[in-house]
Amino acid sequence: MVKRHYKIVQVISNSPNAKPIPTANQGGTEKIVYELTESLVKRGHDVYVFAAKGSRTSAKLITYPKKLKKGAIKKFVLRRIPSKIDIIHDHTFNSALGKARLRIPTVCTIHMPSKNRVKYPVYVSRRARKVMGNNRGFCVYNGINPSEYQFSSKKNDYLLFLGRIIKEKGVLHAITIAEKTHKRLIIAGPIKDKHLFQKYIAPRIRSNPRIHYVGPVGGKRKQELLKHAKCVLFPSIWEEPFGLVMIEALACGTPVIALKRGSVPEVLAGFPQLICNSIPEMIKKVNIGIYPAPDKLRKYVISRFTTARMTTKYLQIYKSLLKKKRV
Repeated sequence: MVKRHYKIVQVISNSPNAKPIPTANQGGTEKIVYELTESLVKRGHDVYVFAAKGSRTSAKLITYPKKLKKGAIKKFVLRRIPSKIDIIHDHTFNSALGKARLRIPTVCTIHMPSKNRVKYPVYVSRRARKVMGNNRGFCVYNGINPSEYQFSSKKNDYLLFLGRIIKEKGVLHAITIAEKTHKRLIIAGPIKDKHLFQKYIAPRIRSNPRIHYVGPVGGKRKQELLKHAKCVLFPSIWEEPFGLVMIEALACGTPVIALKRGSVPEVLAGFPQLICNSIPEMIKKVNIGIYPAPDKLRKYVISRFTTARMTTKYLQIYKSLLKKKRV
């Protein structure tokens, strides 16, 4: 007889820059692990989470020592793992536990565009599963709690770029779109590439009073920016596995104009008019400024990308692996 409630270990990366869960203003993976963990606890499961010091969770928290090296995460977890665990869910970027081939079924969510060869990989989009996994493993979309996102049908006249300041996220394209459309642009997010910012971004900001960089944002400030933006720009130029900011914006009733890369065609499948094949096309759509109704955007997220839906999908995978183990 299959147990209705499981004993689950969630493991998140600690290297190189460990962030506690939940994070204040950055860290999509940390947010997803936190949301999933809390949801599993609410459903009655016995959950243990390995995470950085300072983490907050309703699960049983086991904290890493500071500056634990990447290769030592597996050893640390295995020395401290509770007895009679049903499932290990590995969220580390190199799938440290999944590669160990443990007797405990180990699910590995591949949050980054990496080809981790593990037994039970889970990708956060079908595109990622195809490109990184050669169509092996499972697909579970990331989810959020819509109730945590403030909805507004009233929009102000500015564009928003929200994400890590790296070339791959398309921040330079966002600036180009603002320059060509003569629109106000707010750029928010942590600077991960200082050279890129200092040499290529800062000069363009200084020369254009309509463009503002506001740094990393979280909490109320992030909500205000998301819910009042005319639209969010998502000109990502890499194989973005998911793109959490897209569903965060839609939950606030804010449209996303996105470049057709990575997971974009899946995440925005309900609004193909928001997907663009080029930067000139993005510029054209921003100039026209015709977007779906805010309430339709929010309803779309509620129907497809919730924490509850994500949790149910993961529980189905846990159940199938435990059933396979017993055969």
